[in-house]
Amino acid sequence: MMPNGRDDASIDAIRREVLDGPAVTSRDLRARVMANDPPAELRDFWTKVREASYRVTDEDLAALRRAGLTEEQIYELTVAAAVGIACDRLDIAKRSMKGAA
Repeated sequence: MMPNGRDDASIDAIRREVLDGPAVTSRDLRARVMANDPPAELRDFWTKVREASYRVTDEDLAALRRAGLTEEQIYELTVAAAVGIACDRLDIAKRSMKGAA
């Protein structure tokens, strides 16, 4: 079943909230992480979140804290990465379903 207009609106609202909602990280940084273009210092963590989030360890988080990120920044960037991959996968599924119809 394809998402209806209400579902699309809800997904767009989630994207907007991640990008434009109150945050301690910059909108630009969250947008980069969400759009598969994280800065080099976040690439390893971003890859792990996107490809195998269950493998994120306390040591991964400790490394980010040692690099100067706060708990809130780590949370916001993790959410941006997760929402980015979820939206990417949804877009792929929608295109696939259109091709199968």
